[in-house]
Amino acid sequence: MRVLLKTVVLLCGYVLLSLLGFLGLALRGRHRPVPLGADYLVVLGAALDGCEPAPTLAARLDAALEHLDAEADAGYAPLVLVTGGKGPHERCTEAAAMARYLIARGVPAERIRREERAVNTAENLRFSAALMAAERPGYRCTVVTSGFHTVRSALAARRAGAPAEVLAADGPLAHGPYLLLREAVGTALALFGRV
Repeated sequence: MRVLLKTVVLLCGYVLLSLLGFLGLALRGRHRPVPLGADYLVVLGAALDGCEPAPTLAARLDAALEHLDAEADAGYAPLVLVTGGKGPHERCTEAAAMARYLIARGVPAERIRREERAVNTAENLRFSAALMAAERPGYRCTVVTSGFHTVRSALAARRAGAPAEVLAADGPLAHGPYLLLREAVGTALALFGRV
C-alpha cells in the first residue's frame, strides 16, 4: 500500500510540475515581442458561430488586424493566410469565414490567402507551410493563435518546417483553466506524435 501511495504522489507531482512548466511556457510566449517584417501572418482557425467567427476566432483575427497595422506602420505589407477547413457541424470553412471578417474590416482580398483543408493544428501548419513555400520560397511568418495554444502551435510550425514566430491573441488563461489543461494534454500528445 505504501508503494502505491508513493507512486501516486510522485505521479501527481510530475503532472503538476508538467502543467506548471506548460503554463510558464505559455506565459513567456505571451510577453515575448514578435518581430516585424514577416512575409505572412498565418491565422489559425477555431470554432464558428454559423458562418461567423466565434469569440475565440474573432480575438485571433482582431490580433492579426492589430499586428497588420504595426507591420504597415513599419513599412511592411505581409500577406494574410487564413487556415481552417469545415468542421462536421459548420456550414462553411473557417478560412472562408475568416477571410470575410478581414475583408469587412478593410484588408484587401488580394492580400488574403486561404487554406481550407486543415482540420487540426498540425495540418494548419503543414498545409500553410506548403502554400507559403510555393508562393514565396524563403518566407518568414507570424502565426496568430490563442494564448493557451501558442506552445503547440510553435511545435507544429517547427515540425512543418515553417520559420515562424507565434503571436498570442490573448492571455493563456483568457479561456479558463479547462482549455489550458486540454491544451497541455494535446501538446504532450503532439510531442509523442499522437496528434
